[in-house]
Amino acid sequence: MPMIPPALRRTQAAATPTTSSPAASSSTTATLDSQSLCALPRIRVSASTLNSIVTPVKKITSETDVEAWKASAAYSIYTLFLQRVCEACVGKPTRLPTRSTDAPVTPVDKLVSLLWELDSWTQEIEPHEKPQRFGNLAFRDWGARLEERIDSLLSDLLPSRLHAFAVELRVYLLDSFGSFTRIDYGSGHELAFFAWLCFLYRLGFFDASEEQEQDETLADIQVEERIGLDIFPLYLMVVWKLQDRYGLEPAGSHGVWGLDDFQFLPYVIGAAQLRRQSGLRPNQVIGASSHASILQTQLATRTDPASLISTTLVLPASSLVGTQVEVPLPNLYLSSLLRIHVLKRGPFHEHSPLLNDIASSVPNWLKVYFGMLKMYAAECLAKKVVVQHFAFGGVGWVWTHQAHSELPRLATPSAPVAARRHLPLGGIQGNMTSMGVPTPRITRPPATPDSFDHPLRLPPRSTPSRPSTTPSVPPLAASTRPAPKPE
Repeated sequence: MPMIPPALRRTQAAATPTTSSPAASSSTTATLDSQSLCALPRIRVSASTLNSIVTPVKKITSETDVEAWKASAAYSIYTLFLQRVCEACVGKPTRLPTRSTDAPVTPVDKLVSLLWELDSWTQEIEPHEKPQRFGNLAFRDWGARLEERIDSLLSDLLPSRLHAFAVELRVYLLDSFGSFTRIDYGSGHELAFFAWLCFLYRLGFFDASEEQEQDETLADIQVEERIGLDIFPLYLMVVWKLQDRYGLEPAGSHGVWGLDDFQFLPYVIGAAQLRRQSGLRPNQVIGASSHASILQTQLATRTDPASLISTTLVLPASSLVGTQVEVPLPNLYLSSLLRIHVLKRGPFHEHSPLLNDIASSVPNWLKVYFGMLKMYAAECLAKKVVVQHFAFGGVGWVWTHQAHSELPRLATPSAPVAARRHLPLGGIQGNMTSMGVPTPRITRPPATPDSFDHPLRLPPRSTPSRPSTTPSVPPLAASTRPAPKPE
């Protein structure tokens, strides 16, 4: 993984994390509270910035371009944004916002209103009755309406000072709900929506006032929390309904060996939500999601996307260790598993072997979270079939193909902890393996228990004369909070 460029770092005195037990990362009770990360760079609204606005176009056409993308500032910005949102969601339940008839006031309210408007189109545009083999052609009608109305939607959403950026913003929003040509949806469209949110975030769209735009911290933890726990779950509901209503095909699915047919980020954010507790452990989550008291009693016929995301479930006692109070419910990880149970039939280990192996092999949510980050980087952000559709403009997401000699030097596992503190996604040089996630060659075996070892795990000390002071889980970017402690 490329190191975050120095320009993206915030100068701060990094506190030395407290040492935890060497076995903490393998313990079933290992947890990690929310961590402080460096701020994202702000996009200043100036004459030079406005002159740089261009319509985004696709740039990634080869594996060389993929490597350039992985070494770019745009990649580092995206991965840092994802981590900041995840940290804001640690230990907190999902909150699906309801549709309001009142005029939206805050920027978040306006964005929520936009997503509810898009959701209403799904009910209005009826599927074509004629039998169709690959998705329903009515999805193209939905897409045509979005293309027709997107300029007015963005005009209503954005404050006047940001209207000029609609030229770039519209491209990412248009690509967030699937391909209207292929009638499919996949992690690349999910990437486009999250990139759109990041663009808005850096423009200061979520700021309470124009004066706040001058604050170099860009946005506080409450905004990132609302992005992860309110806005993204609502987007997830919208696209789940689109998939159901128009029979969208999975875009680039790995089939039975894939993590999920359509989504990836709900598992990343969901693992972050569960990272601070050990009452519901990974090896119990599959049983909890398939328990009769949930599927047949609590949910019963309420298997629509909104109910799966927002229902606060009472977990069976057999799935818990200790009290249930500490388990954040609902959460996106459990909601995604419930979604699979609703859509698929048969033994879970047969139709979703990778998720089953993760649950049975990984001891705690801390390792699940870091493993999901690493897998997302390898299987989505580093795959040409996914990122080749990502567009680059002149302001928000800029394509810079640096020469090899100009690329930042990457940290190695043996480097000091301070040298690795700003690595996005916990990545290191040459560590782009897929952690056992099979490629389209579906003959490969599923993941192994060692697949989810933390990517920065250090080699054993050669001289055991004194206790190691190296934390079992290295800190994230510019961490100022203690490292994990076993319960």
